[in-house]
Amino acid sequence: MTCYIFTGPCNYSLSELNEFDKTDYIIGVDQGAKYLASNNLHMHLAIGDFDSINDNDLDVINTHSEEIQTHPIKKDYTDTHLAILEAHKRGYEEIILYGGVGNRFDHSYANMLLLRLGNITIVNDTTKMYILQPGTYTIKNEFPYISFFALETVERLSLQGFLYPLENIQLTPYDPLCISNQGSGRVTFGSGLLLVVHQRDTK
Repeated sequence: MTCYIFTGPCNYSLSELNEFDKTDYIIGVDQGAKYLASNNLHMHLAIGDFDSINDNDLDVINTHSEEIQTHPIKKDYTDTHLAILEAHKRGYEEIILYGGVGNRFDHSYANMLLLRLGNITIVNDTTKMYILQPGTYTIKNEFPYISFFALETVERLSLQGFLYPLENIQLTPYDPLCISNQGSGRVTFGSGLLLVVHQRDTK
């Protein structure tokens, strides 16, 4: 079972919603909830402080959600963080987060940090990103570019099959060596945490 979280900025298509399994769980977060509701799409939970939502839009959100949780503006967690915690509380281990990165770098970076909370993938029209634990992975990249960043020092990193291969290197959190690679291939590393970013240019 997968939880799909829709948050701002709303720089993603909703066309895939019709393909979701009936056991999947849909959460709309603040502007993401408004985006779903305004497109006449159902959600199981709407969550956030809704500080940028007017009363009319909030009524529409209520109509399109089974449950709504309103949190105070002054709080210790972002709305997106609250949504992830709620998904975990309800037993969902795989989370696909639509939106989350955009014009606000501070919010984008905060949401990237949330990837460390579990099996979470951030998706929008130009980006897909997730974290890998040590091991060997075959990655099919459908984007023009793929980049790898160390969130913790990565030891014995090898990239095979990509345009720019590497063999048994150390990648530190301060090293941009693995930016803008291309193609698909195999990734292997022995320790650390690796952030993988699939990217296409904005139209």
